Amino acid sequence: MPFGYTGKILHVDLTRRKIETEEPGETFYRSYLGGRGIGYYYLLRDVPAHTDPLAPENILVLATGVMTGSPIAAACRFAAVGKSPLTGTAGESEAAGFFGPELKTAGFDAVVFKGRSETPVYLWVTDGRAEIRDARTIARQGAREVEDAIRAELGSDKIRVAQTGLAGMNRVRYANITNNLGHFNGRGGFGALMGSKNLRAVAALGSGAIDFHDPEFLRKTATEYAKTFRKSPAGEALYVYGTTAFPELLSAAGGLPVNNFRSSSLQDASSLGGDTYNSLLLKKRKGCHACPIMCKRVIALDDPVYGVDSRYGGPEYETIAALGSNLNILDLRAVAKGNEICDRYCMDTISAGLTIAFACECFEKGIITAADTGGIELRFGDAGLMLQLLEMTAHREGFGDLLAEGSARLAARWGVSAEAFCMCVKGQELALHDPRIKAGVGLSYALSTYGADHMNAPHDPSFVDEKSFSFQSVKPLGIQRPMPAVSLSNDKVRAFVTLERFWKTLDSLGLCVFGFAPRGVMPLDTLVACIRAVTGWNTSWLDLMQAAERSSALARAFNSREGFAVKDDRLPARLYDPKPNGPQAGSRIFSRQDFQGAIENYYAIIGCDPQSGRPLPGKLMELDLEWVEALLGTAPAA
Repeated sequence: MPFGYTGKILHVDLTRRKIETEEPGETFYRSYLGGRGIGYYYLLRDVPAHTDPLAPENILVLATGVMTGSPIAAACRFAAVGKSPLTGTAGESEAAGFFGPELKTAGFDAVVFKGRSETPVYLWVTDGRAEIRDARTIARQGAREVEDAIRAELGSDKIRVAQTGLAGMNRVRYANITNNLGHFNGRGGFGALMGSKNLRAVAALGSGAIDFHDPEFLRKTATEYAKTFRKSPAGEALYVYGTTAFPELLSAAGGLPVNNFRSSSLQDASSLGGDTYNSLLLKKRKGCHACPIMCKRVIALDDPVYGVDSRYGGPEYETIAALGSNLNILDLRAVAKGNEICDRYCMDTISAGLTIAFACECFEKGIITAADTGGIELRFGDAGLMLQLLEMTAHREGFGDLLAEGSARLAARWGVSAEAFCMCVKGQELALHDPRIKAGVGLSYALSTYGADHMNAPHDPSFVDEKSFSFQSVKPLGIQRPMPAVSLSNDKVRAFVTLERFWKTLDSLGLCVFGFAPRGVMPLDTLVACIRAVTGWNTSWLDLMQAAERSSALARAFNSREGFAVKDDRLPARLYDPKPNGPQAGSRIFSRQDFQGAIENYYAIIGCDPQSGRPLPGKLMELDLEWVEALLGTAPAA
């Protein structure tokens, strides 16, 4: 019998309203683990080349990992996978919360959607059964109202709902998927993909339990972790601040994006910092399924202008910077309200904020005028304008209809794609970490198969101090020498390859990086013991990381087929400018030549063609992916 997973995958054809169950077998799960691995398998196998991401022929996969729902901390994540409506690449976005574990107890490891319903529907999954239900009366409502309506209709407030929102139904290119109103598959536009299928939500409730190979070991380990994780500085900081301490920390280092990355610090970042957040907004701390870390924020704000609904949680660092510092808005109340608007309509705060910042700079430079914006004067530092534009974007009203397309499409429309201030990679807006203080994050942005993302690999500061827990914890992966954060040395590239594979392993397994070394506190040997206790597999990091590498190879093969190549792995030109603020201000941290050399070394290490980025035949053979070569043919895309 399977341990840690159900062995069942649900296939839902929304056009034909047909539901089938697949039972792939243990070899399939050991090969792909779950999450992104399962998703990319179906994406490459089933989606025809050059499919429009919003066409019925695209698929949407919601996939748990084999560790999702286990009792250890930070084991709750699931992935949304498909051809991204924002980028056109093989796309993925992971979410924590409660939906992933509930889907598994309801009887399925993953759901694969294809086709398009004629009218809005939602999927109801419970105890090994699935049913397509009518959603016409709730299709245009807010996320809270939809969750409440589905729970009322089905008769239980224990139901977990993953849903797109008004932004997704309107096909905003960076619409997201939320579960329990405060957890998000945030990047890549999977809410738009969901909306394009007229799929308003997926509701899950299970009465069963997940079987584990050694439940007693897992219980003891989970109990010990809950007792001890706050004894470490990393664990205590996550509990006290979540990620809200980063504005001040990054500003002091000259790495906080301000005014569309033209500056990288604030004279006083405390107005956006963790202590101000805790005193002004924090109502309580909240955790995900079986997780004592409690890094999620629930806020309360009784304000006539910026009052928020606490059901939508509260902003985390990326949102504080995207809707705050990068727009030169320094009022946390306004940021909290912007976060609530995005959450209500299910819209990615990173892409929304950076698209507005890009438009503001274009307005400043005279590239667009009030004649292009419907009379709206775009400017940085205007909180009311930010809130107005978010509403307009979600509804695709007026100028918001353009903003809903994202920065890269606007840059092409306005003839400025080659300019330095479109802060995208492969069409996806940057996250809010400046590579001029974290060179490895720059590699992560450029090399991510699905566009710039801060969750593609661990960040450089963890590996600067040889004595730190973070550095010592990764020595079992073969990283033996510390590296400066701004280095692009061979050591940095080698370490990046290893750490990217490791983080993709966590993603495939359904694990959150906050729980485990090097970002969290559980050592890697303990984690692999937990994986064995969940699955019963005699496994190792070599075995697990090769499965994660397999998923990356599938994504790169898909992208190559769609016409993406190594030439697309480039940073916005602004990031090659001298460092604007903080330590080493005025210095050029790395050159284009240095960065390109690191990119070339990366592809040489991972066994991909240096022009197309497609995995070479020998690499596919090593990964047991000969079927990919047969599917795509022998000639790599130029």
